[in-house]
Amino acid sequence: MTGIVIQLLLTFFILKYVLHQDREALGLKPTKGRLVQLILGFSWPILYYFLFEFSVAGLVHNPYHINPHYTFTNFIRSVQYLLRSVVYEELIFRGVLFYILINKIGAQKAILTSAAAFGVYHWFAWQAFGNPAQMLIIFLTTGSAGYLFAMAFVKTRSMYLAAGLHFGCNCATIIMFSKDKTIGLQWLVKSFSRDPVVPGVIISLIVLLIHFVGFQIVTYLWLRRWHHRC
Repeated sequence: MTGIVIQLLLTFFILKYVLHQDREALGLKPTKGRLVQLILGFSWPILYYFLFEFSVAGLVHNPYHINPHYTFTNFIRSVQYLLRSVVYEELIFRGVLFYILINKIGAQKAILTSAAAFGVYHWFAWQAFGNPAQMLIIFLTTGSAGYLFAMAFVKTRSMYLAAGLHFGCNCATIIMFSKDKTIGLQWLVKSFSRDPVVPGVIISLIVLLIHFVGFQIVTYLWLRRWHHRC
């Protein structure tokens, strides 16, 4: 929490005394339109991963069920953890430094730079050094997500949609479907440790492809059609 407070103070200091801008440079003022963006951003990943995970679970005959050991206290702690990490990362990668990049090198180059930095950052966050294959997968998956979040900032001229997408993705994958074992099993868990049914090669490849790039592709197409409105 202290780190986030320091980030906010530095953000407002740079905006006011270095860039001579107010908080609207980052679109921080809450408005009805931006709150709608936040809700849309949060809801879309929840819906997407719900449909995808339950479809795959049905395909391999390994349904999800509610974790009997999961408590409301566990849920609150997980939400607090993810909320802090999202705010921390958004302020770093889609905050005032990203705003400066947009004005210095243009929106597209700034988006690519932010996405690459987001991917590299997760090498450190997930301690992936020493495993080139894992590093590549992490860079591509988190970097492509970072591209979408940065694109959302540019399209809306605020941090609300980007933060909603980021938080929604984390809640869907980590809290709903227990994909991050570092914080333990969460709300939904598989019925079996191994899938009873293994699809054919072609179907497995399609599922794997959708798993890694499906959300990114659909979200990218959605954001491309976005027209700015506060």
